[in-house]
Amino acid sequence: MRRSITTIAATILAASAVVVTAQGTTSATIAATDNQVRVEAEAITFNGDASAATTSTAAADTACTDTTYATKSWKVSGTLTWLYNGTGVPANISGTALDTIKTASNTVATGANRCGMPANFTTVYAYGGTTTLKPQVDANGACTGNDGKSVTGWGTLPAKTLAYTCTYYNAKGVVVASDTLIDNTAYTWFTSKPANCTGAQYDLQTTLTHERLHTAGLAHVDQTKDAAQVMTPASSPCDISRRLLGAGDYAGLKSING
Repeated sequence: MRRSITTIAATILAASAVVVTAQGTTSATIAATDNQVRVEAEAITFNGDASAATTSTAAADTACTDTTYATKSWKVSGTLTWLYNGTGVPANISGTALDTIKTASNTVATGANRCGMPANFTTVYAYGGTTTLKPQVDANGACTGNDGKSVTGWGTLPAKTLAYTCTYYNAKGVVVASDTLIDNTAYTWFTSKPANCTGAQYDLQTTLTHERLHTAGLAHVDQTKDAAQVMTPASSPCDISRRLLGAGDYAGLKSING
């Protein structure tokens, strides 16, 4: 499933994806032998388009009362600089995608939320400009190596996967690079919700907020019990209710940032 990865000693690799809404979930951990590299892969099965109205109702009910969160083994310390490769960005959002990704990045960096809690976290996700480098993620959803750069870009991903993030962190648990690949093949993206949103149309801001939370060190929570949190493992079409953090997402970041 994955290629051999050559990277610095004591560097660890983790992978996480956002997938379309489904009913069943599966997860797998694949241990590698080269240079203490480890890949964690999470998947979810697709069972048709879910109702965005159902998700939005759950979000309205529990966004600020559900404080559930789960963490990984890494965190962003200080400033993480990321680059953008716009090759392959869908034409309908080519003029707005970058600003939307910046907004999602800043949401996670500061802790912007739906619940009136102070957005005063001190991490920084600094936009470092455009690049011709590609995210180190291939079409099979495998992380392909650490080039020391954090790149967000577009490409083909496995069926049912909206976006995929590979995060490298050192022996101290500090992120050294994090790449995100966004699918540009199977789904329609928007940055402003269409007036009559139907079908497999997905919100870029919600998806990238989720992916940046993976970079920050948060893991998935339960799709049903914690439906209002950004870190549910699946996203519903047309849903924009989780662009900002819920109480659980916020509590998770606070636990990581201290």
